[in-house]
Amino acid sequence: MARGEWRETTRIISEAAEILEAEYPMTLRQCFYRLVSRGVIENSRRDYQMLSRILTKARGDGRIEYEWITDRSRPTYQPSVFENPAEYAETIKRAYRKDYWSAQPWHVEVWTEKDSIIGSIEPVTNDLGVTVRVGRGFLSTTRAYEIAQHFKSLDKAIQVFYLGDFDPSGMAIEDDAASRVEAHGTYFDIERLAIHRADIAEFDLPPLRVKDSDTRSAKFTNKHGDEAVELDALPVGELRARLREAIEGKIEKDTWDRAVAVEKVEKSSILSSMELWKNLPTESA
Repeated sequence: MARGEWRETTRIISEAAEILEAEYPMTLRQCFYRLVSRGVIENSRRDYQMLSRILTKARGDGRIEYEWITDRSRPTYQPSVFENPAEYAETIKRAYRKDYWSAQPWHVEVWTEKDSIIGSIEPVTNDLGVTVRVGRGFLSTTRAYEIAQHFKSLDKAIQVFYLGDFDPSGMAIEDDAASRVEAHGTYFDIERLAIHRADIAEFDLPPLRVKDSDTRSAKFTNKHGDEAVELDALPVGELRARLREAIEGKIEKDTWDRAVAVEKVEKSSILSSMELWKNLPTESA
C-alpha cells in the first residue's frame, strides 16, 4: 500500500493488476468492465473516471506496467526514415514475412466496430496474418466500394469474422456493412464472434439499458430484449480465444506448414543479402 492511500484504492489497484497481468494488453475500458463484473466497482461514469486516476497513479509508482494498458484513440503518424542503408537492412530483416494465406482456400478478415480493441486482438491477428478492418460506426460508401473491389480480385471463398457491441446500433452496423459491400456484386460469409446475448449471463457482463431514443431500439428489443452490452466488456482472453479458434478453423494445415517452411528458406537468403548492406559507405556529416 502506498503511503497515505485509502485501503479501498489499494484493493482496486490490486484487483486491476491481477486482471491486467493475466490478460494484457487491454484498454482502460476493458479493465473497467472486468472490475465491474467482479463487483469491485460500480458501472458508472464516476467509477470509470476514478479508475483512470488511480491506474495512472499505479503505473507511475510501478505497481502496474505501462505496457499492460493500450490506447488506440490517439494514433501517431510518421514517415519511414532511416539513418543509413545498414539501418534499413535491419528493418527488412525483421519485417519480412510470407503471406501464408496466398495458397489457402479461404481469404479471412476480421471486422470490428471499435478501434479500441485492436491492441487486445493484435496478438492473435498478427500471429495468424489476418487483415483487420475497423468500421468506427457505419461503413462509408467509399469504404464499402473499396472492400468490394478487393474481394472481387480474390479467386477464393471469403470469410469475415465480426466483432461488435450487442446493442441496436451494433447489430445494425454489422448488417449494413455486409449489405453495402455485397451491393457491389461480391459475396462473402460473415459470422459474429462477439458479442452475443448469451455472453451477458455466461460472463456476468454489466448490461446497459437500451435507449428508447435510438430509432433501432424497437426492432432490437423485440428480438433480443432490453439489455445491451459493449464489446469492451467481454474478457480479453475469451475474445482472443474465439478469434484464434475461428481463424484456425479456416486454415488448411499442411499448406500452411509448407508456407512456413518456405519462409524460413527465403528469410535465410534475405539475411545473407542484407549482410552486404552493412559495408555500404555512408555520407559523412
